[in-house]
Amino acid sequence: MPPLFYPSFDALDLADQLFKEIGKRTSGYEGRIGAAWYWRLPAGILVVARLDYTVTPERWDTIRAQASTPRAGIFSTADFPFAAYATSAASPPFIHDLQGKAEWSNRLYFQMGHLINDAVHWLGMLYAVAISPQVSPPASIPALSQLERKLVRYAIDKLGGYFTIKELHNAFRADISYARLSALASAWEAQELLTGRPRRVTYALQVLAEEQE
Repeated sequence: MPPLFYPSFDALDLADQLFKEIGKRTSGYEGRIGAAWYWRLPAGILVVARLDYTVTPERWDTIRAQASTPRAGIFSTADFPFAAYATSAASPPFIHDLQGKAEWSNRLYFQMGHLINDAVHWLGMLYAVAISPQVSPPASIPALSQLERKLVRYAIDKLGGYFTIKELHNAFRADISYARLSALASAWEAQELLTGRPRRVTYALQVLAEEQE
C-alpha cells in the first residue's frame, strides 16, 4: 500500500492533526514513524495508516489504513477519501502541498469530525475482533460479571457512551460502592477497554458485554 509519493514535512504535520485526534480516542496508538502512523492492537494486530494523494487537479486526498492480520477479515483495510467528507462537490478539501509549503484548501467544506469518527469506529472494530471471546481473548481480560454488563449497557444507553463514575454510582449505588466502581473504571482504562478521560466505552468493551450475555 505505498503512497503515490511522499508528502512534505508540512503536509505530514497537517495530517498529524487528524491522526492525533483519532489517537486520543483509540487504543494502541503509537504515533507517526517516518511517513506513516501506527497502532498496536491485541492478538498481534498492527495497523498502519498513510496519507495518500494524487497530483491531478482534482486532488483526491485519501487516508489509507491497513491491518497486518487477516483476523480482521473484510475490515483489514479502509480508505477515508477527503472528498467523501466534503460538503461541496465542486470544492473538495485537500492539502495544498507545493515546494514544501502545505496548507489546507477548502477546509471549511471538510467534515473532519465525521472522518475522525469513522476512523475511530474502524479501529474500534479491529480492537473488538482482537479481544472477542469467540476469537482469542487475552488472559488479562476476564469475563464480565452480570453487574459489569449492566454498567456498560447503562453507559451506552443512558450516558451516550461516557463511563461517568458519579452518574453510574447514582444509578447502581445499591449494587456497587463508589470506590469499587472507581477501581473498575481504572482497571478497564488500563486494559484500554475504556478510553482516557473523559472515559468512554470502547467498541471492544461493548462487544465483551454483548457476547458474554
